Amino acid sequence: MARTGRFPKGAARREAILQTATDVLSRDGFQGTSLRAIGRELEVEPAHILYYFDSREDLIQNVIARWDDSALESIGGGFTPGDTLDNFAAIIRRNLEIPGLVHLYLVFAAEAVDAAHPAHAFFRNRYDRVRDLLSAAVRFEQATGRIPADVDADRAARMLLAVADGVQQQALMNPAIDAPADLEALIDQLRSPRRGGDGVAQAAS
Repeated sequence: MARTGRFPKGAARREAILQTATDVLSRDGFQGTSLRAIGRELEVEPAHILYYFDSREDLIQNVIARWDDSALESIGGGFTPGDTLDNFAAIIRRNLEIPGLVHLYLVFAAEAVDAAHPAHAFFRNRYDRVRDLLSAAVRFEQATGRIPADVDADRAARMLLAVADGVQQQALMNPAIDAPADLEALIDQLRSPRRGGDGVAQAAS
């Protein structure tokens, strides 16, 4: 079992491994990063990393969780219902400043679809948590009259999350695509739906 670093020296070493792994994954991407590559940066053997983390997958999962936490801090330390949707788009804009980590997240999430994958529960819980935040935000804006009451909040949350992941993937393939702007446009459409159109607001009704 990997050590969690209960003592100051162990905690500092674990943090150093996490930071180095984040830097290497940001630079070299998911496919180009191995425990040996991370170990070279730290000047240690891969076995030393596995003293603190159970596997490469465990290390990557911790990198993603740490990245999530820093994303929340970057926009004020958390969400309140009234600004959640706008902050969600802001996080996507910040994400694409670190394309290596976005690639890591998308690839690892796709692999974790397999119920036997070590990170399956982590990603399932993460998607549930983000969907809950988004659906609560939609309901809050419905209560204030900003979003029409006939929009299905849970469906809208699922669609926003799917669009966010999808446009980030497209932006990695074609940097000319402004993924955050696309997401912002859909949020605006959710708030001011055109009932004769075929956008997200109509589909979420």
